[in-house]
Amino acid sequence: VIGGFQEFLRAYVMFNGTAGPGDAGMFYMFNLYKEAFVYFNTGYASALAWGMFIVALLVTGILFGTARRWVYYAAGD
Repeated sequence: VIGGFQEFLRAYVMFNGTAGPGDAGMFYMFNLYKEAFVYFNTGYASALAWGMFIVALLVTGILFGTARRWVYYAAGD
């Protein structure tokens, strides 16, 4: 799940640093990169990064909280 949030390199390499036709490769992290290092909108990029941090934190908390239901432990009760 966290790897899906961090998807950047494939889009960057595949579209050669652009978003591709019709912004087909405009993933969240790719948009964050462009806002910070292409357009130099560092405040907006920082807000995007904080938003991503909060979403990743919430998803991680949900996954840890529900892990008892879907993870099998062989030695457990």
